[in-house]
Amino acid sequence: MPVPLILWGAAALLATTGVVKGIGAMSDFEDAERIGKSARRRYEEAEEAINADRDKTNTAFEKLGRVKLSIFNNQIKHLVDVIKRSKNAKSVLKGFNVQITLDELKQMERLVLKSLEIEKGLGLGAASGALAAMGAYSGVGTLAAASTGTMISGLSGAAATNATLAWLGGGALSAGGFGMAGGAIALGGIVLGPALAIGGFMMASKAEEALTQARAYEAKADTAIAELKKVTLALSALRANAKELSSALSRVAKRFDAVKVDDDSDPEAFATMVMVGKGLKNLLDIAIMEEDGAAVANLKAKISGSAELS
Repeated sequence: MPVPLILWGAAALLATTGVVKGIGAMSDFEDAERIGKSARRRYEEAEEAINADRDKTNTAFEKLGRVKLSIFNNQIKHLVDVIKRSKNAKSVLKGFNVQITLDELKQMERLVLKSLEIEKGLGLGAASGALAAMGAYSGVGTLAAASTGTMISGLSGAAATNATLAWLGGGALSAGGFGMAGGAIALGGIVLGPALAIGGFMMASKAEEALTQARAYEAKADTAIAELKKVTLALSALRANAKELSSALSRVAKRFDAVKVDDDSDPEAFATMVMVGKGLKNLLDIAIMEEDGAAVANLKAKISGSAELS
């Protein structure tokens, strides 16, 4: 008995519907893959740019550290040696009353000895993180740029600064450097967690589910990229601070070299050297990075105030 025409039509319709659904599912999977790959590529490009900025910032810190190290080992060492040979460390000149106390003198002497140790360590290929730490910290009192297994966003004070320095130097934050599981980095309140995991949407059993997961992954990537851009600005501000302080230190160090004397036989010349030396030491005590990793604001004003004696 012939199959009624209406049944043939129904079968054709069902077949066509199945093909359309199949094509639609394939299209959704393809869209999911395209969205996911695009998001992943953009995130990796942003991460690569951040890593380059991180290296540039660490280099800027190291350059500033070298300037500080040189000043401690030369200008400040000379100042300490001459003062120790003089009757006192008091200088009165042109309305300024500048005095280096015995405690300050002892502190400077300790810092000089520490800087000489660092220089020796650098010559032996050690103390790799010391220069960057010198660039970030005020003085060289604390130089440990050690790794930490604690999330930096939960740290405070020197511990947070150490973790930030570790990240800038490519060191470990818990399980590894930036982008590795188990750690996070914060600069001025911007908290970046581990690298964005590869989406599992292609393992979805349904096309619609894969597309939904891919779009969610894309949204996460966009958020992460926006945070990376904020860090780029934070790193730029840190490099600007490093350059600003380095320039000021070099300028005042040259001023010190122009007025330095070897004894206090000329009281006025001795007083001038002490005054400029005090201003130079004030500059060395300026930090360019806050405890949370953000760049210190209004650094020019701080530099101007600290170096006013020079």
